[in-house]
Amino acid sequence: MKTSTSIAALATRYRMIPVLIALALIWGYFAWANPLFLSPRNLSNLSLQIVVTGIVALGLMFVLVIGEIDLSVAATGAVSAAVTAGLAVNSGYDTTAAVLIGLFIGGAIGAVQGTVVTFFRAPAFIVTLGTSLVLQGILLDMLPAGSNLISLVGQPLGKIANIYLPASLSAILLATVVIILAILSWQSYAAKRQNSLPASFASAIAAPVLSTAAVGIIVLAVFNSYRGVPLLVAFLLCLLSLFAYITTQTRFGLHLYAIGANAEAARRAGISVKSMRIAAFTLTGLFAALGGIIASGRVLGVSPDSANTTLLLEAIAAAVIGGVSLFGGRGSVWAALTGALVMGSVSNGMLLVNASTQTRLEVQGAILTLAVILDAFLSRKANVSR
Repeated sequence: MKTSTSIAALATRYRMIPVLIALALIWGYFAWANPLFLSPRNLSNLSLQIVVTGIVALGLMFVLVIGEIDLSVAATGAVSAAVTAGLAVNSGYDTTAAVLIGLFIGGAIGAVQGTVVTFFRAPAFIVTLGTSLVLQGILLDMLPAGSNLISLVGQPLGKIANIYLPASLSAILLATVVIILAILSWQSYAAKRQNSLPASFASAIAAPVLSTAAVGIIVLAVFNSYRGVPLLVAFLLCLLSLFAYITTQTRFGLHLYAIGANAEAARRAGISVKSMRIAAFTLTGLFAALGGIIASGRVLGVSPDSANTTLLLEAIAAAVIGGVSLFGGRGSVWAALTGALVMGSVSNGMLLVNASTQTRLEVQGAILTLAVILDAFLSRKANVSR
């Protein structure tokens, strides 16, 4: 009985522990194989490399939590990026306006897919796969004939990946995050005490606040020893923090997980399951568009390769490795970050040790397979222990 309880805990509140252990082992191995792996420069590059994967994985979390899937995220991001780049470069639109229109396109694609899945009860796997093929064709229609490239060289979007925050601003952001975390932790602690629920000041407030501050100071020291905190990395962390609050402290988040755990029970409890499904797909499309736009800025253009399914596979792998269940109902926003770190670290490390392309693919595929097997095992054991 005690063993089943421990496994159930690993499937829920301690799900991040195996991921962090795996990440530590991966970093330890590559640091041994090539000391440059833990250099400030490489860690800064690694953090930039995982931004797009982390954003798309965050979007996928919403549909995975409700027990669905979206295979069109790479194509959605590419088309949204093509719209944004086309408006900014060829039509003279302001960059901000072009980005907002691109994000709207991504959200609209997600909303349409969510509507089809919800009201026609069509399998999300097939609907989103078909949409992906359609969007890849649309992307080719949108690109200039001959060059098949919308260049972002010299454009504001093409410069965003090279922006680094001053050390003072990074310190202010870290202090702000720690203060907000302390306030939220105190509110949760006070609410438990008021309702006569067991609550420890050390575990509820001191531990998370002090650990966040300590990790933040170490991270800032590493980044500042190179060029500073990349703007895109700070943006990703702020985005994750915002949606960590939304998914854990708001009614929207509660309803999302309730649907994933048992959609029929959620419906009987008065939750609008149809609206929530559409909202989840809309958010996935929105984050896919955001990831696609940022990716186009990093590679300085939009081309047919922008719809490469590698991003889809890496994002799904990141979410699952990080702890989002493919069976719905479980998963944290931070899974996008930890999973992306695992996948990015493996890819980055194998490049440093000059591993072949086939070896990198084999290792990444094996990691994803093991993560899915672990997820299935933990889900089964957790259900048995209930």
